[in-house]
Amino acid sequence: MKPSVLIGFVSGLSLLAAIAVAAAGGTGVKAGAWAERVQVIYLGETRSVVRKTVRVWDPHPEKNLDFIWEPASGADAGIATDGTINGKGKLVWRVRGSASYDPKTIYSVYEGEMRNGRLNGKGRLEVRSGEMFEGEWVDGLLEGKGVHVNIAGDRYEGAFSAGVPNGEGRYLSRTGEIFEGTFEGGLRQGKGKTRLAGGTVYESQWDKGKEIAPTRPDVLADAMVGGLLKAQAGGDADKLEIAIVVDDRMNQQSDMQYQHVVRDEDIAIYPTDPGMIAAWEGTGPIDAYSGGFTSIDWQSGAPAFVQVDVGTTDGTRVKFDKLELQVQSNQAYRKPMLSLEGHRGCVGFRPTFTFKNNGWGDVKDASISVQFIGENYDQDGNPIENPPASRTFSKSVGSFGNGADIYVDDLLQQAGVDTAKLASERFSCESMDVIDGCKSQVFSAINFGELTDFVWGSDRLWTTAKGALNYSWSDDYGNTYQQSEPFQVDIQLVAIELPPMAAESGDGFGGSPEAIRYQDVDLPINQPNYVVDLPMRGNKNLARYVARLKLHSEMSSLHQFQAVAKLADGSERRSKPVSFFYYRPKPSDFVTSATPAACYLRPDP
Repeated sequence: MKPSVLIGFVSGLSLLAAIAVAAAGGTGVKAGAWAERVQVIYLGETRSVVRKTVRVWDPHPEKNLDFIWEPASGADAGIATDGTINGKGKLVWRVRGSASYDPKTIYSVYEGEMRNGRLNGKGRLEVRSGEMFEGEWVDGLLEGKGVHVNIAGDRYEGAFSAGVPNGEGRYLSRTGEIFEGTFEGGLRQGKGKTRLAGGTVYESQWDKGKEIAPTRPDVLADAMVGGLLKAQAGGDADKLEIAIVVDDRMNQQSDMQYQHVVRDEDIAIYPTDPGMIAAWEGTGPIDAYSGGFTSIDWQSGAPAFVQVDVGTTDGTRVKFDKLELQVQSNQAYRKPMLSLEGHRGCVGFRPTFTFKNNGWGDVKDASISVQFIGENYDQDGNPIENPPASRTFSKSVGSFGNGADIYVDDLLQQAGVDTAKLASERFSCESMDVIDGCKSQVFSAINFGELTDFVWGSDRLWTTAKGALNYSWSDDYGNTYQQSEPFQVDIQLVAIELPPMAAESGDGFGGSPEAIRYQDVDLPINQPNYVVDLPMRGNKNLARYVARLKLHSEMSSLHQFQAVAKLADGSERRSKPVSFFYYRPKPSDFVTSATPAACYLRPDP
């Protein structure tokens, strides 16, 4: 391993060990201390709020931070009688006295399991510096399988012991190098396999982090060095490394967040949100919250904050000529990205729902296949696996762009439901105290056919349609793809009219942080083989240079590029190829036409 990479890795592991010792309250430099605060806690069992003293172990008392504990259940089950935190939830440390809504004041966020006021069980810790720790924790230390990403962006995934890499593991350098082998005390030990940024793979032997009888191939075999003057003839490019990473400090302040991961063939930059990834790939269920389509100000560009970090491995200076991005390919991503809007209220019978499309391509030749099921959540709000279901019903939907209204009254009729009566009858009840009797009257008046056992609810009666939307879509090259995406939507059958309930209001959404020092890079669509200059101002005789970029495009798209450092002696160094999956949904202005002409129900609270 080259010195600069090794130093970055070892320092990252040392910081991990220091944090772990402090979190455990050990005898390290920072032993930590107990922290207490009075906090308002919501009691789910009694539906009330109380003020309680909570205690947690503070690994950084010298920073004078404040904390807040958010139990995952929304109840006080995560707090012992003495106030010590236990159970699942979120522990946030932030600057004391700062506003709770200001992300810039957050020092760290831990989401996972706690016991005795310390990190115990499965969890993920993100630190303001950009570090991330994830895995199984024992008294504040990673134990067993886990992941650590250091400040520089290097990633270790594998076995941990007492908070330090120990056993089989995989180290992915920010420069694109990948090592697989054995670690002891955080250092490489024994045999291992290294894949260089250019793709060359070789076997090596290590002793306490130092390579024994190195068999690293000649630099030219790595295919990342070139130019007019070859490195073996004295070119400065042999001394360079290029890392391309997401700038996590800016990323943490942004609503649209990205991550990078080193793969065998490239460095992938893609969204962190699982819902966005599922919308991109079409692997998740279509629901009202798919893809974050309405939670982010997409018109602002929602950029990815990326750093191109170029430096010499030995700390000596070299003279740069220029730094640039060489973009090999870029293409629009035309797969539809779908969300679902259920219809409720206004009138009692609403046998409709809406698919909205926030993708940049049309849904073609669509059809749905559904089964009707009853209430599919238990008393604790957990989904019931494989609930009883009706037979399968299917219908054609056709093609659509921004969206489509789906009518299922014909499917209900096929199941023997008296939809004519549902559309014409109205039902009322004196109070919720006698709602069961009122529901019996509904079942006496209406024939629900095959769906009788799949009708659920209290003052609102529903059946749930669970199935898949099957369709095709095409890319810009004329290729057609088949897609099938699951969905589930509640169909309102009856509204038993009761006195109105009080309404509540919600919160707004944020935007992207300001980044004055970042170069704004707009990546065009379907314009391959172009160059983006990354201006190097001032003295070009440097040991290290960092270009900070805001990458964005006009639509969801895939961009493949490399950073290239050209030196004054004619040699050049290329980064590992980058695949940038830029996520920017198309605004959908679809307005449903399935709204009844007149409403007789009061608006929902």
